[in-house]
Amino acid sequence: MKLLASLSGARHPLPSGAQHPLAEPAPAPDRVVLVPCSGSSARQWQALRAELAGFTPVAFELAGHGDRPGWHGAGPLTLAREAEAIAEACPDGAPFHLVGHSYGGAVALDFALRHPQRLRSLTLIEPSCFFLLRSAEPGLLDEIHALAAAVNRGVLSGDYRGGISTFIDYWSGAGTWDALAEGRQARFAELALHVAHHFGALLDAETPLAAFAALRVPTLVLCGTRSPAPSRAITRLLADTLPRARHRTIRGAGHMGPITHPADVNAPILEHLRSWRAAAGALSLATARHS
Repeated sequence: MKLLASLSGARHPLPSGAQHPLAEPAPAPDRVVLVPCSGSSARQWQALRAELAGFTPVAFELAGHGDRPGWHGAGPLTLAREAEAIAEACPDGAPFHLVGHSYGGAVALDFALRHPQRLRSLTLIEPSCFFLLRSAEPGLLDEIHALAAAVNRGVLSGDYRGGISTFIDYWSGAGTWDALAEGRQARFAELALHVAHHFGALLDAETPLAAFAALRVPTLVLCGTRSPAPSRAITRLLADTLPRARHRTIRGAGHMGPITHPADVNAPILEHLRSWRAAAGALSLATARHS
């Protein structure tokens, strides 16, 4: 009888919780690539990573930051060249979510424009696309040129601390540099050369604002109410141009919101990611019902 049951295709019950060997495996969680700002590292995303249940966060370091080597110097660093490392972080070609802050936001946006098919969603936290100010807000661009010049003077003269202190106080508020411990000041000074490279990439980029009107990736654009005027202007320009963008302001936050106001910044990011997942699930269910 056992032989007849086997030949007739009778199935033996599986242990509780076990998956039938012929069942399709559950899909892998979506990846979320997190690109930090200049002078920072993947550690700035610790609070967000802890809340990404159901997703797979992918740590990303900028050139010369964290454990990633500095720019090789065989030609100028560009946003496109920095963005190549995002593709290398996800080499299998599968789509993923992309989050970028400040310079990292500009790198993320460059990647999105070149590889929109790779993205499920995009989150831009005050992307430092200073090149967009060239025609829209030249007075604000002068402010950034002055900041870049201070960093460059420090690097060229060897006064790395002098150059990077101006950078830190501009983005985090006057007196921030003096309040830092000696060890942190030393670590920031070591990054001055890489920060100068970032300014070069941002100020030399020539992508026109109109180019972003073709980017149809669901995009969340975040900006703090206390951020410098250039950042607020850039986020508004992008929010008005990107066809699938939503603009949210973080009350009381400055440019370094992901670090100073993580809960306030992370909440809309998580909402953005989960809303995409819910919409994708609904579409998949509807497709299955009509197949």
